[in-house]
Amino acid sequence: MKRYTFFILLCFFALGSRAQGLQLSLTGMVTFNEVQINVSDPGEDIEAVITANSGVQLSVESLNYWEQKNEKWRIYVHKTNVEWADDIKLEVRRQGDGDKLNKKGGGNVHDGSTFAEIKDNPTYFFRGMGLISNIPLDFRINELSLSLGANEFEADVVFTIYDD
Repeated sequence: MKRYTFFILLCFFALGSRAQGLQLSLTGMVTFNEVQINVSDPGEDIEAVITANSGVQLSVESLNYWEQKNEKWRIYVHKTNVEWADDIKLEVRRQGDGDKLNKKGGGNVHDGSTFAEIKDNPTYFFRGMGLISNIPLDFRINELSLSLGANEFEADVVFTIYDD
């Protein structure tokens, strides 16, 4: 009887080890250094919103295609500050639905179509189902001010996927 119990427990552990199948891949890089900001009158602050032309695309993939193709998932986003001013807001939005892997048509993706601030703690970004490639993302910087002075700011953006 102990052998059968041990064998059954071993099977459950083997099935559980394959549970982590979803993964994210990201292509592209975001930079805002080619932007021209004009100040028309001396003494005035700028009111600029800068959107990056980056071509960043996010893909939801799986190590085990057949078991994950109808899996529901959620994506969270946050930034890790390398050097960033608290007054400047970094924002992201999903620009499209992407493409279903090995199928025709757009991806099954919901939420995230309006700009949302990327904060230091993970916050919900968007959700979907199945394996989807090339979900286009837009980034922008909001609430710039001349009072911040000239400086370079850098942050790493982290996307995390959770299955439902």
